[in-house]
Amino acid sequence: MTAKIADKRRRYLEALDAARCNGNWNELPNLVRKISKHCPERKCLVQAARAEYHVAEFLNSRPGTATTISGSRETKLHDLIPGLLSVLEEVGNPLQDSFQAQICLGWLHWTLSEPALAASRLPKDFDVTLQILSGDRQPLSSWTEICIIKGGYIKGAAQASVSGSEDAIRTFKSVLPWVSTLDSNSPSSPQFLFWSEQLLSKAALIASEAAAEGPLANENTVEFALRAFRLWASHPNVKQGDQASTALGAASTNSVSRASIWKAYYGILSSTLRQVAYDSPSESPKRAQLTTELRRVEAICENILIKNTKFPKAEVANKEVENWVEQVMQNWEILCGPEWRDDDFGEGGQDAFSRNVLDMLYRAATKTFHSTLILRRLFHVHAALAEFNLAIKALETYINLTTSAKARAEKSVEAAGELEDDEVFAHTLSEGISMLSCFGSYKEAEKAKELTNMLKKLLDNLHCIIPTATPANGRVSPGSTTGTCGSRPLSPITVSIAYRAIGIGLANWARWTPVNEVRTDIQAEALEAFEKSLASESPEGSLASTFAFALLLAETRDINSAIDYIRTTLVAEQSEDDADSQRHSHWVSTKERDLVPLWHLLALLLSAKQDFEAASKACDAAFESVPSVNLLHEQNGKSSQSQSQEPGEKSVHWLSVAGIERGRGTSNQMEAREKESIVELRITQLSLLEIMHGPEYALNQAEALLSLYGRLFTNPEAGKEGETNESDNLVPPKSSTGTIRSLRGSIFGRKKSIRHHERDGHSGSERNVTPKVPSISPAAVPADPDAPKIQVTDEDRRVSTERSPSDAIGDSSRHKLHRRNGSTKTARPRSSDKSPRSPVDVITVKKHQRQHVEDDSPTSRNMPLQLARLDGPSSTPKRSLSHFGQHNKHNKETTVAVPPQNKFHYSLLSRSCRFGSPTRALTRFSKVQTQIHAKGLLIKIWLFVAGLYRHAGLFEDAMEACNEASEQTRLVEALVAGQESSARAFAAAGWGGTKSSDELWADVYAERGHLAQAQSLPYDAINHFEDALMYYPNHLVGTVGLANLLLDIYDQTLPLEKIEKGLDVSNTPGVSLLSTHSKLKTKPQSQHNDDTNVTSDSSSPHDITPEALDRLAARDRAYGLLSTLTKLGSAWDSSEAWFALSRAFEQSGQIDKAKEVLWWCVELEDKRPIRHWWNIGSGGYVL
Repeated sequence: MTAKIADKRRRYLEALDAARCNGNWNELPNLVRKISKHCPERKCLVQAARAEYHVAEFLNSRPGTATTISGSRETKLHDLIPGLLSVLEEVGNPLQDSFQAQICLGWLHWTLSEPALAASRLPKDFDVTLQILSGDRQPLSSWTEICIIKGGYIKGAAQASVSGSEDAIRTFKSVLPWVSTLDSNSPSSPQFLFWSEQLLSKAALIASEAAAEGPLANENTVEFALRAFRLWASHPNVKQGDQASTALGAASTNSVSRASIWKAYYGILSSTLRQVAYDSPSESPKRAQLTTELRRVEAICENILIKNTKFPKAEVANKEVENWVEQVMQNWEILCGPEWRDDDFGEGGQDAFSRNVLDMLYRAATKTFHSTLILRRLFHVHAALAEFNLAIKALETYINLTTSAKARAEKSVEAAGELEDDEVFAHTLSEGISMLSCFGSYKEAEKAKELTNMLKKLLDNLHCIIPTATPANGRVSPGSTTGTCGSRPLSPITVSIAYRAIGIGLANWARWTPVNEVRTDIQAEALEAFEKSLASESPEGSLASTFAFALLLAETRDINSAIDYIRTTLVAEQSEDDADSQRHSHWVSTKERDLVPLWHLLALLLSAKQDFEAASKACDAAFESVPSVNLLHEQNGKSSQSQSQEPGEKSVHWLSVAGIERGRGTSNQMEAREKESIVELRITQLSLLEIMHGPEYALNQAEALLSLYGRLFTNPEAGKEGETNESDNLVPPKSSTGTIRSLRGSIFGRKKSIRHHERDGHSGSERNVTPKVPSISPAAVPADPDAPKIQVTDEDRRVSTERSPSDAIGDSSRHKLHRRNGSTKTARPRSSDKSPRSPVDVITVKKHQRQHVEDDSPTSRNMPLQLARLDGPSSTPKRSLSHFGQHNKHNKETTVAVPPQNKFHYSLLSRSCRFGSPTRALTRFSKVQTQIHAKGLLIKIWLFVAGLYRHAGLFEDAMEACNEASEQTRLVEALVAGQESSARAFAAAGWGGTKSSDELWADVYAERGHLAQAQSLPYDAINHFEDALMYYPNHLVGTVGLANLLLDIYDQTLPLEKIEKGLDVSNTPGVSLLSTHSKLKTKPQSQHNDDTNVTSDSSSPHDITPEALDRLAARDRAYGLLSTLTKLGSAWDSSEAWFALSRAFEQSGQIDKAKEVLWWCVELEDKRPIRHWWNIGSGGYVL
């Protein structure tokens, strides 16, 4: 009988525990009555159960929105307090019963809105209480476990409202481990899920509020908040329920919606981007984990917002949506800024993240009416994604809405609605001007000029007063800038940014304007704007304004003033960098690399004063003063010293792990414009060495240029994937039968011991054995085993049978970086063929080039596949574009294979390109544009090296460099064709200063033309210059070179070529300026001596012989080409073009005009730098 009673008591107690856990409060009265009968000693348990029933009945009976309690119900609840206190004072109660009664008493006071009493009734120290409960021999019941969570929530919430967040966080911390580590069956009960969600949400909200207050914003607080938010987000009720519903239900006196908790969760994640360290919940990299977590929470918050937001009425702003958009955009600016990389994101990298933000903006636009904020942010994101056409559309729409609203406000304030702030509007216009000037060309310069006029009008309407004197601290007091017309005055920073943008827009338009007469006035207006900007400049923007101002001073030939401004800025920045160096020991600021263009400009300014020694020292100072750039710079004078240094010394290779750990400002984190500015600075340094020591000396130093390029534009991780032994590159692949294969690693890094293997499968005039590779110059820097190798393709090309004797020189003993020892080369027929050109050849030459990919040859058919596989290593050889020229019977078709381990090309295709954007985020171009930009820079390097060889009289090696440039240009053409195979695509220049494929070909042919002139082959030079103009009609170098030769023909310095029968050039493209009665005279060079020179009487004005007509046509065509060229922005300050034009004026008898032009040439030459000012970088006046 005793066992039966004990079993019944146990069942009643278990039923009571289950009813309380499941929230079945209606079952409690009956169970309490039975337990009172069968368990009279459990008075504490019975009293606590009765009180819980009455509290639950009270909470369920009142409306969820009630804020007051009726008197009768309040009195009834108060009557329960004495009974609970009396049973708690009794001795001998089970520990769990007393604990449950204590929690019930605290719950009762909390329900009665008595947080102070609730906190005092609950255990003072939950850690001690939990230790006591855990030390009891009796296992904890399910309801006791729930009471632990329940009591922790009530006490923490009460402490937060009474004594502050610090005590509440301490209580939550003691209970939180119990929630995350509990293994009993209670987590599945409704009451456990209910109270655990309450605890987690309250703990997360209180901790996040404490982290935002300041004094408590430490890493421990943020770490606890993130942990609570993560546990709450993984809670079953949150994962399964409605994200926007009320989380705490009607039982809570402080109901909080899940939407507000998600918003707070997103807020604490956002704060980690700016203030404190991030606590990663897993072992994955912290940054990658943060971006993943942020994007997940951001998507949930957006879904809640879009779901619960309705489209507003007209002219009504949806502030909730706009505030959310602004918060997301602030995070986007940081995550897509210079301190974050693609590796910090998941699949897709920063580009995918930006496109998600872009989609969010368009979805947010569906919940707003003409939101200027969203349009402005669309402009920012499209610009960062290099979608400049869409960015301009968004900017234009933003401007139209803003200006129309302001126009309506002038008539009626009520009809205008909410107006855009003048400061924001001025700042956005400034951003648009900077973007168009930095990335665009002529059309964009026109658009920037329109925005400049609009911004000037805005500042005039506001009557902004700029102080003439700069205060000692470099800032302008807010009161010094006033506004009228009821508008809020602009801040000094905004005024400075606006005037800097005006100066950039005007200076950029001065470059492009075709009206030479107004250029000086535009430049003067731009200088005035820059002066106003500097007068109220903030320290953060002084570099940008100083650079633009000094560059414009240089272009207007005020050399001394420009030097003074740059020197003052560099000295000031150097002192600031010394003060900040200790605070940034592991992270290299991008600001330091902004100094490179200033140092470069200073070097050019000094060269304009003929102070080449000081200019060279300025170049050295640029590499030495910028730590991240200094890691990239290999000076020849220090090469031997670096070899003798012991491991662990300061000169750690920048691509090594130790070098990367020393600073994160290396090539992987540099923007493309920064890399370009470094390469351009190195080219200027070599140009100065050529002036001071001769071209041979510069050539000996030129290897570092290609080595620097390889380090800057090569991804070391991509190189590791295809890394193989060097001996493997010497073995021809099995699939390369019948082809000539290039095996050298670099034209400027070959070791003497390396030899090419013999090949079979060639006949005719070609050799079966490739020549030995010559050794590098003793002064060259030894190849670094960690440095990537620049692979050179298409080396062993066959030589055309029409080669002149001077082209066939081999086995020379001259010491230089690159020497041809009889290597077989096949040049392009258009560049090496000296046979007479037929009209069909002239007209269809580009057609052959455009269609050589579609040729029937195996190489041509495989070309698209080869280009598609350049993204990664492959076991099959990849064939480069075969040389076209089927119209020449002496040139046989050849195919040239590329080594499969071509790390240089693979890394280019795997790299992303970043340019500075209007916001803190970085503009990222597509991979194709990135490759075209990088290859265009490599082409410029090869052509520069070709010029050095040409100046040194090493014509064969100059031709080699031209051929390497041609190979890279073919790859650029193939990349463009892969996107759009049309004449417009080949001729269109890319955004961000990227040259078009046609302009790159023009550069190559112009250099070939100069090389032919240096070899005393003027008619070959004419053909090359004609080819250059056929690709790019307004090419500066090609036009000047051709015009000079045409003028030489007119004054009989250069004899006429023999007339070819049946050649009518009246309809030939590119020669429309010739007289319709003239014929183009061409003849092979071998027949020059057989021709009869033009006699003196042929120059008579009354002479109508064909020779005289040809000479007149040559002069007229030269005049037409030069007259058009000098009206363009690319040649307005070209002394060569103006001097050639003066020759044309002189030969046509216009002596006064010739004198005027010559004086202009003297003015240009008097303060001309060693290289043009525009070679500082592709961003123009935008730093």
